[in-house]
Amino acid sequence: MPETGNAPTPRNQFSFSRVKSYHQCPLRYRYRYLKGFKEVFRSIESYLGSVVHDVLEWMYTEREQRESPSLEAALQLLADRWADGFNDEITVIRSGDCADSYLVTGREMLERFYRSTFHRDRSQTVALEQRLNHTLSDDIVFTGFADRIGRTETGRLFVVDYKTSKKEGDPSEFSEGLQAPLYAACAMRKNGEVEALAGYHYLRHESTRWQSVDAARAGELLDRFHQLARNVNSATDFEPRPGILCAWCGFNAICPAAEVPAAFSGGLEKAREINNRTPSLFEVDSQ
Repeated sequence: MPETGNAPTPRNQFSFSRVKSYHQCPLRYRYRYLKGFKEVFRSIESYLGSVVHDVLEWMYTEREQRESPSLEAALQLLADRWADGFNDEITVIRSGDCADSYLVTGREMLERFYRSTFHRDRSQTVALEQRLNHTLSDDIVFTGFADRIGRTETGRLFVVDYKTSKKEGDPSEFSEGLQAPLYAACAMRKNGEVEALAGYHYLRHESTRWQSVDAARAGELLDRFHQLARNVNSATDFEPRPGILCAWCGFNAICPAAEVPAAFSGGLEKAREINNRTPSLFEVDSQ
C-alpha cells in the first residue's frame, strides 16, 4: 500500500540504511528506494528516536555557541518537539502500549544522559548531524549523517551514534560492526586523521561502546560497504523476507508474505484504516 508520487532514491547514492534495508527485506527495499513509495505509517519508536536526537543536537549546539543548557530547558524542548511533530502517521505497534509512555521513556533517557554523560563531557564538538560522502566508484557513493563528531580533551577524533533501542548492540552484528565505523572512516579522511574512535551510546542503558578505526580498517570498511552496495545495486531478486520486522514495515498491508502477530498489529491496523479511508492515494504494486 505505498503512496505514489515520491521520487526514487538516486541509484548511485547508498547510505548504510539503504543497504541494511535490502539486507532485511528486498521487497521493502524495492518499494522504498527503487519505486520511491512512502511508508504509510511511522513507528512510535522511530519518532521517539528522532525527537531525542533533535534535543541532543540542540544541547551540544547550545554548549558550543553559548553555555550548557539547563536540564529543565532540555526537557521542555523534548515535550515541545514531541507535541509539534506528532501526527496521525505516528503509530504504536505493540498492543497495550500508549504514545505517552514513549514520551516518558524519552524524558528518562534524556535526564540520565544529562546528569551523567553530558554533565561530565568536556570534549569538543566538531560537527552535529554532518552529512558524510565518499565516492567508492563511478556508480557507488557512500552517504550518511553522523550524529556527533568531536575531539576528546587530548585531541582524538571520534564519531558517536546515539541509540534509543531497548537492547545494546553487539559489534559482531551487521549494524553495530559497520555503521559508526563507516562514519568514522569518512570523518578521518575529511579531517586528515589516521585514526579515530567510533562509538554507540545507548541512551536507555547510559553506556557507550567504542571501537578503534585506523587507516587500514577504514579502507577495509569502505571496501566492504562498496561490495555490499554493488550487490544491492545489481540485484534483480526482490522477494519478501517475512519476520518480526514486518510489524514495523509501512508496506505490510500489501506485502504478499507479511507476518504480523496480533500483539504487534498496530501498524497493520493503521495501514488498513488509511487505505480504506483514502484508497485513491494508494496502489498495489506487484514485483
